[in-house]
Amino acid sequence: MIFVRIATIADTKHVDEIVKETESSAIARGSGIAKRSPESIVQKIKEGKGVIAVTGGGEWVGFSYFEVWENNSFVSNSGLIVAPKFRNAGVAKAIKDRIFKISRRIYPEAKIFSITSGAAIMKMNAQLGFEPVTFDQITHDEHFWEGCKSCVNYNILEGKKRCNCLCTAMLFDPQKQTFNSHALTPASEKCEIILDCIAYPRLSLAAGAEGTNAICSALTDILWFTEYRFPIENNLSDPVKMTVTHVNTDGRHNCTSKECRFTVAIIYDHNYTEKEILNTIKNHTRCKFTVREDVTNVSIIDDSVYEQQLVLNNC
Repeated sequence: MIFVRIATIADTKHVDEIVKETESSAIARGSGIAKRSPESIVQKIKEGKGVIAVTGGGEWVGFSYFEVWENNSFVSNSGLIVAPKFRNAGVAKAIKDRIFKISRRIYPEAKIFSITSGAAIMKMNAQLGFEPVTFDQITHDEHFWEGCKSCVNYNILEGKKRCNCLCTAMLFDPQKQTFNSHALTPASEKCEIILDCIAYPRLSLAAGAEGTNAICSALTDILWFTEYRFPIENNLSDPVKMTVTHVNTDGRHNCTSKECRFTVAIIYDHNYTEKEILNTIKNHTRCKFTVREDVTNVSIIDDSVYEQQLVLNNC
């Protein structure tokens, strides 16, 4: 399982690896990727502008960041890099989608741009609604162009008076897009999932030993639902709250019950999708469950709640 989330201070331990891989990738491709200093990446992380992918064991997988320009008129999505061993597995697309949705959610009126020389990034941008544009259609902020000075092709950029370069500029303009295929859950909205769960007895693998009855099997999963906390940044409210209700058996004696049924009510915000929550539950419990179809969005949360950790399941 790979976690794709907003980078936190604890992730600064991966900065040297991110910078090294970014530079190595530029050399291997012979393309002009602007060099990022460790200090600049740390700053992006501290400002909550970095999106990182890590494994469940804490291994670095990928990174990208966004920046805001000209009084929130433009947002850049930059610095996408994936560790070599995790490439061609959908990680880059997951990071790209996540950082784009964060940009859209926080700055819904801003134009989002990306400058790249990579065909794969161009394809991902196009799928999100970006269109190729000339450089004069993106930000004119001097601080943005300062970042290009470390690129091997900077002399070409300057020679053409920033009209174009070897990279392609791509722009998402919210005023020109319907955005139907990438609709976002508003940051102020919470959603609900209701699960109808069934736990069954489990046989023991040890010869002559008794197995676990349905009640005990259910209790194991109920304890998980009660105690598990979805990954989230420190000092912020839980993005997912799971409550177990309506526990009952088939009416037999506890030791002979063929099944134990219980219901789980799940309230979640925009930090997680339904698929991500259900995949996490599948990975941690043994009960069988079905999702009720007649559940709708239920409540409102504070607009200031920020996007945090999400789980990418490559299945």
